[in-house]
Amino acid sequence: MRHTVAESLRAASLGCATVAVVLCLVYNRADGARWDVLAALAAGAFCIGAWSLMTRQAPPPGPPVPAPEPMEALPSVLSRNPVDWYLLAGMLLVAVAPWAVFRHAAYREVDIAVVILLALPLCAWIAMVSLLTVKHLIVRRLPEPHRLLAQDAKAGRVVAVRFESAGSVWMRIVPEDSTKLVDPPLEHAQHLKVRDAKGKWYGVHGLLHQGLTGPDHARKQLAVFGPRFEGRHVWILWPERWEPVLAVARRRGHPAYPVAVIADTGEMVWGYAALDYTDRYLTDPANLRATTPGLRARPVRPRPYFRAAVHGRMLLRLAVAAATLVPVLLGAVSGGVSALLGLVAAVAVMDAPGAALRGNTTVPDPSRWDVPPVEDFRTRAAS
Repeated sequence: MRHTVAESLRAASLGCATVAVVLCLVYNRADGARWDVLAALAAGAFCIGAWSLMTRQAPPPGPPVPAPEPMEALPSVLSRNPVDWYLLAGMLLVAVAPWAVFRHAAYREVDIAVVILLALPLCAWIAMVSLLTVKHLIVRRLPEPHRLLAQDAKAGRVVAVRFESAGSVWMRIVPEDSTKLVDPPLEHAQHLKVRDAKGKWYGVHGLLHQGLTGPDHARKQLAVFGPRFEGRHVWILWPERWEPVLAVARRRGHPAYPVAVIADTGEMVWGYAALDYTDRYLTDPANLRATTPGLRARPVRPRPYFRAAVHGRMLLRLAVAAATLVPVLLGAVSGGVSALLGLVAAVAVMDAPGAALRGNTTVPDPSRWDVPPVEDFRTRAAS
C-alpha cells in the first residue's frame, strides 16, 4: 500500500508539472495573476514533498525469505532494461519547460529580437534533450558487445560460471598517475563483488549509458541487485564468441568483457567485467553451457526513494525556478525584469537533471553500497 501511494504521488507531481507547462504554452500572458498555473505548481510541490517525506529512507529489505532453488537452466532471452516512464516524462518536461517559462515571462515584455536570440539556445536544448531521451530511454539499444552476448544466449550456448555474491562495493581510487598532492580527484567505480567456488574474487561493473541521462538507471539497478542477493549464488554469463570481443576491446582501449549477472529468481543486471582474471573462466571448456529456449531473464527494477544528495539538489533547482516565476505569475513585475526572471527560471530547470546526476555519480548511498577507504595507487606504485 505504501509503495502504491508513493508511486501515485510521483505520477501526480509529474502530472501537475505538465499542466503548468501546458498552461504557460497555450495561454499567452495577460494582465492579472495566473492562478491556474500557480495552483498547478502548488499541487505539484505538495505531491513531490509528500513523496520525499514518505520515501526519505531506503525501502526496508522486508522479512527474510527462503533462498530460491538453484537455477540449473540458463535463460536464452536476456532482456533490455525496461522503459523508465517516470524518467521519460520528467526528461521531456525538462526539455520543454525552459522555453515555456521564458516565453511566458518575456511575451510582449521585451523586444522581439531579444526573445528570438534567447529562444535559439532553448530550442536547441529541446531538440538535444528530446533526441537523447528517445535514444537512451525509449530505444534503449544495448552496446554491441552485449548484443553479441544476447545473440549467443538466444543461439543456445554461453560461457557461464556460478559465483557467490558479496554485495555492491563503491571503490574510491586515486590513480597512480595523479600529480596533485592536495585533495586529488578520486576516480570511482561501482561494482558487484563475487567469489567463485575456489574462493577467488571477481568484480562486475554496471552497464554505463553515456548521454544526458548518464549512468543513473544502470547504477541504481546494481545498487538494488547487490544488497538483495548478497550472500546468495548468481550466474555470470559471457558470450561464447569472446575472442572477437577481446580483440575489439584491445583495439578500442576498453579492456572489458560484456556480462549478464542472473540470480536464481531470474532477475538480472547487465555489466562489464575487466579482462584481468577472466581468462581462467573463458578458457575452461566445462564452463560452456547450453541455454534453455524460451526461458527469459528479467531486469531488476529499482524502487526510487528520496536521497538528498540526488533528489535534494534537483528539487532545490526546481524550487528556485518556481520562486522566480511567482512574481511573474502574480503580475507583479513587467518588462526586462519579467524576462530576466523567466531566463533564471529556465536555467534553473535546465540544471536540475545535471545536479541530480552529479550527486548520484559522486555520492555513494551507504544503505546500498559498501564504501571502503580511499585506495591510493600512487603509494602502491612507489613501494
